[in-house]
Amino acid sequence: MKYLIIPILISLTSCVKHKDMIMLSGGLTQNKINLNSSFDPRFEKNDLLEILLVSDNKEATELFQGRFQDGKSVTTYLSGAAAKGGFLINQNGKIGLPYIGEVQAEGKLRSELALEITNKLKEYINNPIVQINILNYKVTVMGEVKQPGTFNIPNEKVTLIQAIASAGDFSNYGNRREIHIIREINGERKEIIVNLNDKSIFQSEVYFLKQNDIIYVPALKSKTLMSNNQLVLPFVSFTSLLLTALNLILK
Repeated sequence: MKYLIIPILISLTSCVKHKDMIMLSGGLTQNKINLNSSFDPRFEKNDLLEILLVSDNKEATELFQGRFQDGKSVTTYLSGAAAKGGFLINQNGKIGLPYIGEVQAEGKLRSELALEITNKLKEYINNPIVQINILNYKVTVMGEVKQPGTFNIPNEKVTLIQAIASAGDFSNYGNRREIHIIREINGERKEIIVNLNDKSIFQSEVYFLKQNDIIYVPALKSKTLMSNNQLVLPFVSFTSLLLTALNLILK
């Protein structure tokens, strides 16, 4: 009887399947993706934009630079990192700029907005050059990772794998087969589920993350089973000890 206890203990404590721990299995497909399109973000409300103007008009250039208060940090990210001040896209989807006033920014690609601002500034400035960056570009990683949190992406370029790595990688019970990405598209939240164990992730629309994406890693079912086993194991251990003692007495 006592020999039955050992396999029971092993089965209770060995719940994570090997196949659930393997990432990026399978072959790569030959589909081509335009990677450059992934790095032209579409602006949303509450994006904080750095708009840099290069021109021979010193006064105009200083008006844009003046928003940054001599380079000092004036905004704090959720994760504690500091950001410079910039032009905030308000709840109407607009930003207010020197010379040209309010400009619709929400829903436009960076290249589109930069071109529009450049054309408007040409009425007041000779040969303006405009560059736009998102100062509060961030993604949030939650669930079964070692260091969940909100992470700022200075270069506005991050993949799903890089984001999970920034969160310390998966915990022992992270479900790699069911990664949830919550993304806001045209004012509506969309949930996309991907399998990070399969190399087809490289072809996914969410492989390259967008600003404000939320990544949620659920727990494997084995974690729930293991939690329940914490209540069972003391009883099993006591039973094993009792059977061993009885076996010695009866010999």
